[in-house]
Amino acid sequence: MSEIERESDRYIKDKWYKNIWYHYKIPICLVLFFAVTLFFFVYSSVTKEKIDLYVMYITEDPEVYTEKINALEKTLALYTEDRTDDGEVIVFVDNVFVGSAHEDDVVYQNKERIMTALRAGTCMLILCDDEGLKYMTEAEAFCDLSSELPDMNISGMYYVLNDTPFMQKDSMPEWNNELYASLRVYKGTVAELIPSSQTNFEHAKNTLKNVISDNVINIGDSNE
Repeated sequence: MSEIERESDRYIKDKWYKNIWYHYKIPICLVLFFAVTLFFFVYSSVTKEKIDLYVMYITEDPEVYTEKINALEKTLALYTEDRTDDGEVIVFVDNVFVGSAHEDDVVYQNKERIMTALRAGTCMLILCDDEGLKYMTEAEAFCDLSSELPDMNISGMYYVLNDTPFMQKDSMPEWNNELYASLRVYKGTVAELIPSSQTNFEHAKNTLKNVISDNVINIGDSNE
């Protein structure tokens, strides 16, 4: 008799499970999906590197040598404050190409990405080659460095890095084109009203000042 009852119990349990799955499989799948998504979001937030400085490097063509991008990151890290206070300075250089020789839709998307980053206030320090300088100048995206850095004796919208101590650092390879640095236009924009953007701008400005004056503050602490 007890064996029959146990089989009956199993039948009821199986039937309950199948009914639940039949009637609620979509909500169950959605809950599982969001649970897994939340897990990976939290995991990636905890484990990913904390960026101290985000820089856009705008060029005519995509930089095919990752060593050059890594060199820029390592060298900029010599001049950048440890904003995250984790004992390590991490600079991320985002290479974006805008040359007319590339597919129009790709270049259009890249230009949109540049302007989105500028509007969001996440990127304040910008490096570029001749084509990148032309695009950013025509877009009126650079601030007047003589106004933002009055004590640096700079005129115009950008600073030429070639033939400076920055380019002579051991971490920098031989450079075969012009390299310019500037800050995004800030005063009078919406970004000026956002506290996080204010912090980003001051941080980027201090880094550029250190670069121009060759004020190395992180010997041995650059990106690995």
